[in-house]
Amino acid sequence: MSLRHQYNKGLVKRRTNYGLRAKWLTLCLILFAIELVIVYFRIHDVILVISLHLNIKLDWIRGLETNCEAVPGHNSLKDSRALLNGGENASPLPFCPEMPPNLLGKQELGNEDEDVSLDDLVKNYTLVEPGGRFKPAQCVPRHKVAIIVPHRNRERHLRQFLKAIHPVMQRQQADYGVFVVHQSGTGTFNKAKLLNIGYTEALKQDDYDCFIFHDVDLLAEDDRNLYRCADVPRHLSVGIDKWDYQLPYDALFGGVIAMTKDQFAQVNGYSNEYWGWGAEDDDMYVRILHSCLGLERAQYDVARYRMAYHPSDKSNRVNPYRYTLLVGAAERQRHDGLNNLHYSLVEKTQLPLYTNISADVGKPPLNPKTVGFGTGIDIVVSISLLLLMLTMTCCTCVKSRLPHVLLCPRRIP
Repeated sequence: MSLRHQYNKGLVKRRTNYGLRAKWLTLCLILFAIELVIVYFRIHDVILVISLHLNIKLDWIRGLETNCEAVPGHNSLKDSRALLNGGENASPLPFCPEMPPNLLGKQELGNEDEDVSLDDLVKNYTLVEPGGRFKPAQCVPRHKVAIIVPHRNRERHLRQFLKAIHPVMQRQQADYGVFVVHQSGTGTFNKAKLLNIGYTEALKQDDYDCFIFHDVDLLAEDDRNLYRCADVPRHLSVGIDKWDYQLPYDALFGGVIAMTKDQFAQVNGYSNEYWGWGAEDDDMYVRILHSCLGLERAQYDVARYRMAYHPSDKSNRVNPYRYTLLVGAAERQRHDGLNNLHYSLVEKTQLPLYTNISADVGKPPLNPKTVGFGTGIDIVVSISLLLLMLTMTCCTCVKSRLPHVLLCPRRIP
C-alpha cells in the first residue's frame, strides 16, 4: 500500500461520513459556547447601552407600553385635594393658587466654582425651620412635599443644592421638608436603596403625600417648573445642560422625579439590587409602566437643570450587571423594593436646613469585589477576549471542513 493511499485512508478515518473532522468540529462548538457565555455576562451590557443611547427601544419595553391594561384604583392626588376642600383640616386661610404669583422664571445660579458656607445659608434662610421645613403663612398649600436627596461625600454639592432649592420652594408656596439620606461607610453606593429609606423615614416624621426624588448635583434653572405631584408620576429634569437640554433616550426617568405616596407604594418603590452606578432609574421606568400608572414629563421650556461637575467616585463604579437586572425588572417588582427593604438607621438629626438620615445599607450580594465594577480595563479585556475567541472559532471551523460541507455537500465514500 502506497504512502499516499495510507494517508488518504487515515484522513477518511479522521472525518465523519460527510467530510467533517470530528475533533475540530467539537472544539469549534466548545469555543462557540464559551463566546456565548462571554457575551451574556459582559458584552451584552455594551450592546444594550448602545441601543438605549441610539433611542432604540427594546421589545420588552415596547410590550409594557402597548399591552398595558387599565388598572382600577383611587386617585391619591384628587383624594388629598378633596380633603383640603372642606375636610376635617379645613383652615380659615385661602388655598394657595395653582400658579404661585411670585415666581421669577429663569434664574441665575451663579458661578459653579464659588462655594458657600452652611452658616451663611442659615443666616439668610431664617424662614426655614429645623429639619428643612417650611410652609407659607398666607395660604394653605395643596400638598405636603418631601424632597429626598441621596448623598455621600458631596458636601459642596449639598451646600449648592440647599442654596438653590429653598428659595424656589418658598416662591412656589410649598409645604415641604428636605431629607438628605447619607449612606454610611465606604462600601458600594446604592442610590435606589437610599431613596427607599428616605421615603420610609419621611413618612415616620409626617404624613407627606408628594415625594420629590432629587439628585444632589442637579440645580433647577427655572422656578416655574413646579415641584408638585400629578395624577401620574412626573419627570421634572427633562433638560440637563450636560446633554444640551435634550432627553438622551425615551426610557430615561431619573434625575428629579415626582410621585405621590400611593404611586410610589404601588410600584413597590425602587429596586434594592442596583449596587454601583446605573439603571436604577430605568428600572423605575419599567415598574411604572408595568403598574399601568403612565407618566408625564414637565414642559421642556421650564424643566431645565444645571448639573454640577464632580469627579468619578471609586465607590460608585458602573455596575456591569445592571442590564441583566433591568431585563428582569418586571418579574422582580413584587418582591424587590419597599417590601424587602432592610437597613440600619445610624442617625436621624434635624439640622437647620435639612433632616439628615444616615443609614447602613449593607453590602452587595452579587460580587464581593465591587471595586472592579465597570472599569475601562474590564471592557477592553472582555472585547479583546471575545475577538480572540472569534478568531479561534473561525480557524477551527475551517479546519473542521464545516464551510466546505455546507457549501459543497458531497458524501465521502
